Amino acid sequence: MSLSRHPGFPLALQPCVSRLDLGATQQLFRAGTPPRYIHFVEEGAVRLVRHGRQGEEVVLHDARPGEFLAEASLDSSRYHCDAVASQPSVVLRAAKADFQRLLADDQSFARSWMALLAAQLRTARARVERLSLRSAEERVRHLLLSEGRGSRCELEITSSLKDLARRLGLTHESLYRTLARMQKDGVIAREGLRLRLTKDDDPDRMT
Repeated sequence: MSLSRHPGFPLALQPCVSRLDLGATQQLFRAGTPPRYIHFVEEGAVRLVRHGRQGEEVVLHDARPGEFLAEASLDSSRYHCDAVASQPSVVLRAAKADFQRLLADDQSFARSWMALLAAQLRTARARVERLSLRSAEERVRHLLLSEGRGSRCELEITSSLKDLARRLGLTHESLYRTLARMQKDGVIAREGLRLRLTKDDDPDRMT
C-alpha cells in the first residue's frame, strides 16, 4: 500500500491504493480500453491526449500533483483518450470497484469527493479563462493570481519553463521574453523556478 502525501487525498481511499512509477512519455492507459482504476498524480504530470485525423496531438488536460485524472471513467465502459506521463511521475491508483463501493457506503467520502471535484472544476475553468487572454503577460499574471499562494501569489514551477509555456499556450521564446520583461518592469520577482508578484494582491480574484 502507498499513502499520499497530499492533504486533499481522501483518507478513506488510502488503504485501497497502489503506486506506479512512470517514466517520461510512458503510457498510463489507452483510449478504448476498459477503465479498471481511478488515478491520482502524486508527483510529476500526466497528460490526457487525443489524436486528430492528421495524427496531431490534442491535449485535453495536464494533471498535476494533487489531481485525479479521467474521473469520468467512473461512469464509462472505456477510456476516451490516452494518458501519458509528460515527465517522470508517480501515480497512485485505486480499483474502480473499491472507489464505487466507498461512494455508495461512506457518506463522508462521497462529500469529500464532491468537494474535490468542485475544486478541480474551478481550476479547469481558470485554465480555460487564462487561455482566452490575449497577451502573454496577462496569462502569466492570471496564472499567479489563480494558482499562486499567499499575498504575493508565489508559485513554484514543478517542471520546466518549456512545459509551463505549453500550459500557457505560448512558445517558450515568448514566455522567456515575457518573464524577463515583467521582472525588469518590477511586476514579478523570479528566483529560479519560483515566481511571485512584487506587491500584495488578492489570489482569490481569479477563482
